[in-house]
Amino acid sequence: MKEYKVKVYAYGNTEWYLNGKLHREDGPAYEGANGDKDWYLNGKLHREDGPAVEYANGNKEWYLNGKRHREDGPAIEGVNGYKAWWVNGKLHREDGPAKEYANGTKYWYLNGKHYTEEEYKKEISKRKNSKDSCNGKVVEIDGKKYKLTEI
Repeated sequence: MKEYKVKVYAYGNTEWYLNGKLHREDGPAYEGANGDKDWYLNGKLHREDGPAVEYANGNKEWYLNGKRHREDGPAIEGVNGYKAWWVNGKLHREDGPAKEYANGTKYWYLNGKHYTEEEYKKEISKRKNSKDSCNGKVVEIDGKKYKLTEI
């Protein structure tokens, strides 16, 4: 059985440690007096079933193994409308801007590299039409032919 060291501070914060590192498998390893919650495994922000950081104000951040990461949506969601898509610790989004601000400002990134909107569209088009792409290829299923289109 794992033996956690739990620190409870006079001002209300609570932290769970295992082997000297923030760590907890059945809940957040940090709970702030203000309502903030952080999930850690082996000293790294990590959570597979939701955001690893939940701020009391409603902001949320997703992490895996200490890196910002989310594949099914933005890795940062701000209550003010800000959203940012991260994959393996790098700003990245293939179906739109990787940063979106509530005022309409947008920024495009692929694997951490910043692009203008025009450069981004060219790069995405190039990737879709590469020899490794299935875009435009024809497949036959049950005697019927289908032309593939990547989205």
